[in-house]
Amino acid sequence: MRPLWIVGVAVVVAASAVVVVRELGEPDLVPVVAPAGEVTIVGELTIDQGLGDTVLARATISADRELVVPALAVRVRDDTGRGHDFPQRTDIALGTTPTEVTFERAFDQPGTYRYSLAYRLDRDWVDLPPWQSVTIR
Repeated sequence: MRPLWIVGVAVVVAASAVVVVRELGEPDLVPVVAPAGEVTIVGELTIDQGLGDTVLARATISADRELVVPALAVRVRDDTGRGHDFPQRTDIALGTTPTEVTFERAFDQPGTYRYSLAYRLDRDWVDLPPWQSVTIR
């Protein structure tokens, strides 16, 4: 014969297991709706040094919906923090299919530069991480 406390523990464990299985059985579905004002934009940026001092930046960018980005730029900083941004592009149409946008500029000083892709929505600029480095020769 088993002691009464072992039977009591077994009953509590079994009842708890039934409650846990019942609770984990089917989760409640919660609709996820992005607020109308927020948008998700993702991009990939590569920089290639062309002939001479010309540098080409190539961005592949998409969004979670159709929209027109008022401005798109490649922000560039030297070791001192001084800006050497590529000329920005305006009114770029984006959607869920990736779009390629190219930028070109000359660098008159060799060195190591940090760069990132940035877009403007409303009045704010948003940098898409990460900041990357390139050495211009």
